Order: sequence, then structure tokens, then C-alpha cells
Amino acid sequence: MRSPAVRAVLFYENRFLLVQHHNCLPETVGKWGLPGGRVEASDASLVAALHRELYEEFAMSAEIIGFVAMYTYRERAHHVYFARPRNLNFVIDRNEILNITWWTLAEVMQCHAKGNLHAGFELAAIRASLARYGDQIRSDTA
Repeated sequence: MRSPAVRAVLFYENRFLLVQHHNCLPETVGKWGLPGGRVEASDASLVAALHRELYEEFAMSAEIIGFVAMYTYRERAHHVYFARPRNLNFVIDRNEILNITWWTLAEVMQCHAKGNLHAGFELAAIRASLARYGDQIRSDTA
């Protein structure tokens, strides 16, 4: 198993942030995935790694609401957390991120059906986030 990664299901106004990472695998070029990246030895925890990755990719500070699930993709464990951005003034690191889009759940489902999600677990992670933290989201937006 390769070194683990952390990913965020970022939620804002009933939409989820998906990104196109720079990568060199022809089969994943142009596909959408969850923001995040590899855990480094200097990271104090998985949550610290996620904060670092979000800051590196977007200069973003986020509220990590909680752990969602662990998925395996390309022999790497991806620890997924549900989060909300503290602000939307992103500074995108174009060396890591090609594009970002906020998607509704229906749009993520369409993207999944067309085979346009990077790792394949993105929709499952979003659904798991809603199942676990949906009541908190509804109470926050009510």
C-alpha cells in the first residue's frame, strides 16, 4: 500500500467543490475529483494534512466537520473528511489545480454516470457525507 492521502468533501450553499488536478495518467486527464493530496511525514495528523493540502491548493482555511470514510484508489488509502470553506477567496495553485467547479448533487451524479469522476469514490463520499452530517447542514442553513 502506498502512502495515504486525505480528501475533502467541501460543501457550500448546497454545492460540492470538485477539482481537476494536474496529473500524468492519460485515463484521468480532465476528470473531476475531491480536493486534497498525500499525507507527508511532517503532518501531525490526517486533519493537519488536509488543512495543509487545502491551503497549498487554494490558500483556503476550512472548518473540518468530521471524518466520512476511507476509500482505496490506486493502492492508496484516501481518508475523506466533510468540510466547509471559511471563505471563498481562493488563490488557486495552478501547478496543482487546473480547474474548480461547485456542483449540485444532481450534477455530481450526472458526472459519475458519464464516467467523468477521477477516482470513482467521489459520489459515494458525497452521499456518505450527507448521510452522516446532513442534519447538521440543514440546521445550519435553515
